[in-house]
Amino acid sequence: MTEAKEAARIAALSELIAWAERRERLSEDRADAVAAAWRTGTRNVAELARLARVTRDTVYADLAARAISLGSRGQEISGPPKAGGIPLRGESVRTVARIADAVARPAFTHDPDDPLVRVTLAASRALETVADVLEPPSDQGPGWTPRETLPGLADEGEKLAHHSHRALAANAEPAELTASTDSRRQAVLHTGRHAVADGASVTLTLPTGETITLQVGRDETGWTHLTSDSPLVTDGADSLDHLEAQAALQTLARIATRHLTESALTKHRKNAPPGSHLRTRTIPGNED
Repeated sequence: MTEAKEAARIAALSELIAWAERRERLSEDRADAVAAAWRTGTRNVAELARLARVTRDTVYADLAARAISLGSRGQEISGPPKAGGIPLRGESVRTVARIADAVARPAFTHDPDDPLVRVTLAASRALETVADVLEPPSDQGPGWTPRETLPGLADEGEKLAHHSHRALAANAEPAELTASTDSRRQAVLHTGRHAVADGASVTLTLPTGETITLQVGRDETGWTHLTSDSPLVTDGADSLDHLEAQAALQTLARIATRHLTESALTKHRKNAPPGSHLRTRTIPGNED
């Protein structure tokens, strides 16, 4: 057998083993779902089998695996039902990540600079990292603890935000962006529990080793302005600069708010902020 054929054989066996592991996990999930349906009042085994698309014997086995006796069929349901849902599983998240990656890769080859393509790619990588945190790979050596993988998740989150801002900057007029930024600022401040950042002084260390100061703020129209006494900084901010600068300022505001004493805050306001109005979005239903 050639080396290439042996590699292909091993890859095929690995995929078969992975499929078996996924099936085993899915069987556990099915048993949980069957048990939950039984406990909340569905006591017809034939119906459970039909809904789960398995045989009655499988339903019997699932119920037995969850310590449920068929003798409890006539038992009244007492008390509120247990909380639904299942824990987040690494393999389930990894499956979603692979689907997202399969969609993003061809699109990235077609147009690598499309911000929404880059958002999708960052989302797929973020999901893959979540899967690694939940179930670290056991066959790739050290370096897969949450402490070592979570920084990568944060990196992908930053990329997702950056390309989302790129998409917005390309589709909205500056006046819209200014109004939206101001509306969010008022809404956050109106809660009485959060500060907002209207400006910041940033010390920059340049690749040349020189240190300069950059002032980030808002002009009288609400648009971001960047100023410095150094000739190495140019004036003006475009739409992407505005969005990212305001997002950075509000990150600083969240940090600062966590260190404010109670006397710097007010009671939580429940009424709507001034100038706000209710917006609705119609989502088509299946019956339309």
